[in-house]
Amino acid sequence: MAWRAARARTEPESEPEPESEPEPEPESGAGGSASGTTEDTALNRTKIRERFACQKVPRGGVVVASSFGHPDRGVIECPAAPALGAGLARDGLRVRYAPLTAHPADRPAPPGGRMLAVSYLERDGRAAGIAAAVHPDDHAAVEAVGDAMGRWEAAMRSRRVLLAGTRPACPGARRALEITRDAAGGGQAVVSYGPVTDDPHQTGALAREGVTTVTDLDRLPEGAGVVFPAHGVSLALRAEAAARGLTIIDATCPLVAAAHTEVARFTERGDLTVVIGRSGDAAVSGILGQAPESTVLVESVADVERLRPADPEAISYLVQTGIPVEQATPVVAALRARFPALRGPDPGDFCYHASDRASSVAAVTGASDLLLIAAGPHCPDARHVVRLAGTAGVPAQVVTGITDLCPERLRGAATVALTSARSAPPGLSEQIVMVLSGLGPLSVVNRQVTSDIVTDRARTRA
Repeated sequence: MAWRAARARTEPESEPEPESEPEPEPESGAGGSASGTTEDTALNRTKIRERFACQKVPRGGVVVASSFGHPDRGVIECPAAPALGAGLARDGLRVRYAPLTAHPADRPAPPGGRMLAVSYLERDGRAAGIAAAVHPDDHAAVEAVGDAMGRWEAAMRSRRVLLAGTRPACPGARRALEITRDAAGGGQAVVSYGPVTDDPHQTGALAREGVTTVTDLDRLPEGAGVVFPAHGVSLALRAEAAARGLTIIDATCPLVAAAHTEVARFTERGDLTVVIGRSGDAAVSGILGQAPESTVLVESVADVERLRPADPEAISYLVQTGIPVEQATPVVAALRARFPALRGPDPGDFCYHASDRASSVAAVTGASDLLLIAAGPHCPDARHVVRLAGTAGVPAQVVTGITDLCPERLRGAATVALTSARSAPPGLSEQIVMVLSGLGPLSVVNRQVTSDIVTDRARTRA
């Protein structure tokens, strides 16, 4: 039978036994015919596989149980149903989700569907599991459901999820979103000079609120509101907006604004300002644009060796917001070694969010068997996190939707790390956790790294 075939696919291969007459299936209490009751050591629970008669299912279709009524265990919730159904839909079956009712074996079976089910009990006595129903004569659907049930049953185990709680969007970016939304809600036409956020879902939401994006100011009417995003803009662009009579809605991150102020201070005293950062980054462009003639970008220690300042005694540095401070540290050390008179920014103006996020991801990844990254398609941020996981020797998978979850990857993962990329669809991380909660007892742990600049000296005790 298909259910036995599914079990065979999830158990170690052995030599085939001689064909014999099929043995009668054991009964499962008041329920249907049971394929097996096992003490599952990975799940740390008693697991029951069963077959039941249930409501009618059309040929070519599958009903995946959002929950099902069990004769002994009562209502069994099925949080992993979306993952089971997604795989069946990918196999070409018409899938719908609905509550199912298992028909007790001691009553005449109604003409209709046949349900395959796996269930276990949580610590509090509630039952959870997975189940799907097909037309009993639809052999292709029966085989597909048996195979899918076997694969997801094999992924059931007691599990921890470690959440990298430091959000991908920094406080400055979140502040810029709030400022833009407030401006859009004030009734005036609002445009943003460049995107307010690199999150496509947030960008779409702003567009629905009437916020458009421009890359030049030429066509904006006098008095129009223009948002300068968190990464800031050049001094020349700010002057152009003022000259055109535009209403400037300044959402520049306070730390970016502080960097702009430092460039002005360094330039006024005649220094060359070395900006440590990444070429092409919008924040770097804004900083360099404060004084193009007296700033230079340095990305690596090798770049430091190529510097030829007019006056080695008049040189200062800034670190771009948005990169880990640790990434800039060796560059700063190289600058100090080559230019002993080097001066830097106020120590309270460093941006620690990128460092915090990297530390948060590293903390959960290093303690896990698998890293899942909730993200949109083709996301550079997600690819960067995959590389970080690779350096730790931990397998990583980008999950753009529940359809991407793979039972074979989850099977051996007793601890799963989960983080979100900037492009993650709203609610995707929560959906992933929900699915995992239907694959065995689950503990969810949030690990968040936050660096606070202490201004109250009374709080400096370590």
